Amino acid sequence: MKIIFALALVSMIFTTPAFASITDVKVDDHNVLIHDALVYTINGGEISSVTADLDFISLIFQVSVLESEAEMSITFERSFFDAKIGDDDDEFFILADGEEIAFEEEKTNEKRILSFSIPQATEEFEIIGTILLGESFLLQLEQSAIAGEKAEKEAKAAEAAKLQEQIKQAQIEALEKAFQENWEQQELDEAERLAVLEAACGEGTIFEDGECIAVQFEPLNSGPLINSIFAAMGIGLAVMIILWGIGKKRGHKKLSDDEDS
Repeated sequence: MKIIFALALVSMIFTTPAFASITDVKVDDHNVLIHDALVYTINGGEISSVTADLDFISLIFQVSVLESEAEMSITFERSFFDAKIGDDDDEFFILADGEEIAFEEEKTNEKRILSFSIPQATEEFEIIGTILLGESFLLQLEQSAIAGEKAEKEAKAAEAAKLQEQIKQAQIEALEKAFQENWEQQELDEAERLAVLEAACGEGTIFEDGECIAVQFEPLNSGPLINSIFAAMGIGLAVMIILWGIGKKRGHKKLSDDEDS
């Protein structure tokens, strides 16, 4: 009796207890992660990842078997993963590193529970069904993916437009700067050229319209001056004649008065 109790106690101490675990499932085709999708227990092993393969309607488990074999039980919600033909339940298939393994099953209207042993050295096993994620879920994923792609394209288009605008602005600023520098250089060159040409013009010439030309003096118009002189001389002569006439008249009058006396 004591021996049996001792063996039972040793068995309880050295057997790895199995606790229910919850894991996420990665959907590669849509690059999404379904959180808390599966509930399972494993004794003697560890599950590192679960991936949904929508092409083969299967779940792929990456596993490490720590003992001679690992005992596993996994629960599927029918809305998530199921095996059916029409309205009737069909059988799942479980492959461990490509080899089919046996399993036991319990099921309800909402769930299917598979229990099986995983051979030692197994690195991957796959459970194959007929319905994975459901049509509504896939449609939701597809719509989310489309919305994500649209948002990404819009973001990229906005970024490209912003970059294009920056490039355009930089080009405009570069052209304006080059034009200004060229204009200033042209003005400087023109000023230097004009200074040289002006310095090259000799005495009696001026620089005008891009060339040296002789200074032209307009001849003095003497006609009005001569006319003015002759007019003044005529007036003077007339005054002299008048004065001479007056003087002569006074002389005759004086002689007449003397004769009368």
